[in-house]
Amino acid sequence: MEKIKISQIIVVEGKYDAIKLDSFVDALIIPVNGFSVFKDDEKKQLLRQLGEKNGIILLTDSDSAGFKIRNYIQNICRKAEIINVYIPQIQGKESRKAAPSKEGTLGVEGINREILMQCFAQAGITSEGVEDVHKSDMTYTDLFELGLSGTSSAAANREKVCRALGIPTKLSKKSFLEVLNRMTDKNQLEQIVNEKPALFWDFHGTLTLHLHQWTDYAYELVSTYYPQYNITMEKICEELDGQCLPWYTYKDRDSRELLEIEDGWWKSCNGELVKMFMRCGLTQQEAETVVPKVRPYLVAPENNPLYADTKMVLQTLCDRGYRHYLVSNNYPELDVLMDQLGLTEYFEAQVISGKIGFDKPRKEIFEYALELAGNPKERYMIGDNLKDDIHGSKACGFKTVFLDLRGNRADEKCDYAIYEIGEILDILK
Repeated sequence: MEKIKISQIIVVEGKYDAIKLDSFVDALIIPVNGFSVFKDDEKKQLLRQLGEKNGIILLTDSDSAGFKIRNYIQNICRKAEIINVYIPQIQGKESRKAAPSKEGTLGVEGINREILMQCFAQAGITSEGVEDVHKSDMTYTDLFELGLSGTSSAAANREKVCRALGIPTKLSKKSFLEVLNRMTDKNQLEQIVNEKPALFWDFHGTLTLHLHQWTDYAYELVSTYYPQYNITMEKICEELDGQCLPWYTYKDRDSRELLEIEDGWWKSCNGELVKMFMRCGLTQQEAETVVPKVRPYLVAPENNPLYADTKMVLQTLCDRGYRHYLVSNNYPELDVLMDQLGLTEYFEAQVISGKIGFDKPRKEIFEYALELAGNPKERYMIGDNLKDDIHGSKACGFKTVFLDLRGNRADEKCDYAIYEIGEILDILK
């Protein structure tokens, strides 16, 4: 790969930053060795002289220490033409370090080359040289009108903008405006500031009525086909509840192995249901006769009725600018059922445990959903299961809305508790 040739000197914090840049930049790279530059008179004089002659490209980490060093060098090199290059705040740890930094973000040395090249390009530095990259001429008045300064929501709006543009959050007001003018314009900023949080929905009991289809139909089957055994509903519940389904029978709710088997999810369920019916008193042959009837019943749309206002709530939130995503512990063909129920049109994507092999409350299913949604910083999980929906998503940084169907079950992990789906419209304006 041909290196980017740069006439300016590049100032970085440490030698490992210099080594990283040297892999794709042909320039004089000067590490200041962190805070030691504050007392290194020879290094400061060198920076002043070379800066006035060649100009400076200044690249430090996007943490508190990095900004202190950046500001210090800008002050001592006031006569130099300085181009600031900023790296995004990415959580992580450099491989050579035993522990992450105090703020838990990667420094220049830990950012991959492609992202660093993008950061240089955003500052107008490419293989063609240094270019004027100003896209707009916004002023401090524009920042105020956009809600990015001087308002109660300014800090939150600035964080949203910085996250969307991949720039650090600790920029001074002057630097913030400078970066915005070279990366974006007022129309795009308005879209970013006004973007609504992403909404992630559970399915059963949240979008549909909370019915006990598995136990109810199991009881109906034994009562219809084998009434002589007098199997009670209590016995069915005792042998089926908390058992049979992959999220109960597979260790740590990791059922990825079923994805490698044709129709593996249902084969696993059916095998467990046969055992369940046998524990209730049926013979193996009798159990194997009724179990195949379970699947057609459960996936039929008429057996999965929606709340009367489900579609109205989803449409109203769409009209308000919210995006919907499904996150459900369920059988693989739930997406077909969603379509039959007329719900698909409201959702950007659907994450179904039977398709990916992880069940709530595993973090992987939430991470998968977030990736599909573009990793929105602001996100809500709406569900009726305290452990799976609320506790699981809370551990992954979601705000939570608990549909408390039985009442008085909400705990400290519930940001909001509602008692019917329509009440969410009072929360998400």
